[in-house]
Amino acid sequence: MKKMRIAAVVCTMMMAGTVCAQDKAWPWDFPQGVKIEAEPGQKVLSCESFYFDDLKKGEDLTKSVLIWYTREMEQVGAEKSDIGRSDKQLVPNAMIVPLKKGQKAKKGDILLTWWQSGSGMQRAIVIDASTPTEPVAVYLDRYWKDDPDHKDNQELAKGEKMKPNSFNVLKDGEWQAGAAVAYRDGGEWKKGTLMHVDGNKVLLSVFSSHLLATTKDRCKLIPFKEKIKKGDKVWATFVDGFRDGYIVKEINEKVGHIWVQRNGSSSMDCKSLAEVTKVLD
Repeated sequence: MKKMRIAAVVCTMMMAGTVCAQDKAWPWDFPQGVKIEAEPGQKVLSCESFYFDDLKKGEDLTKSVLIWYTREMEQVGAEKSDIGRSDKQLVPNAMIVPLKKGQKAKKGDILLTWWQSGSGMQRAIVIDASTPTEPVAVYLDRYWKDDPDHKDNQELAKGEKMKPNSFNVLKDGEWQAGAAVAYRDGGEWKKGTLMHVDGNKVLLSVFSSHLLATTKDRCKLIPFKEKIKKGDKVWATFVDGFRDGYIVKEINEKVGHIWVQRNGSSSMDCKSLAEVTKVLD
């Protein structure tokens, strides 16, 4: 009996040590082994680029810069998966978002993809769907000039042709990767991009490319197809959150951008349709 008690104590200590080690490697209150579905060769988005270096250095991972880049699935695992890293390290599933095969888009659809002539996760709005599997889309998360007629904006408004199997079509009101989210932080609404959902728990990519875990009841989805018109009073993004007191001055629905002016300001700010809303009133 005494030996059994000692064994139980040792087991408990070992389990506690394991939990501590796991918590250190995965500090977010969200399952790192969230279920994902992908086949070998399928495109995925992943934010693990600096994760392993910061983990090795003992950095605070909740403050790590975790930018979502495109990779290619090698093998899905229950907790971690092989996405073709040169060092062969397996990546927590929560840091991986598969891009579905065979997706077809329509004009006006919002896509989750990446900047295909550059790098980094992007949402985009379809402006030409004559080839539904290879639509032309305008990026929503790239920087636009505040002047609606600026030549840089005109160039961005031409869009880029998407590769086949390189995007997910997003739908309003669905808790899916790529959805725009406002989440409560104290008395403020902060901005984020939804990456994963597990029950009531959500994992967000937030300002400065950090990961943040919170709950659905602290979040609101920002509609991509909200009825907003010129002259409306709206909330708009400012630095890491949403602020009220903006007036809509110009709208270009085709390219998914809205120009707003804050009360008392003499200049306009350009926002994507994921950055302007009335649902926070």
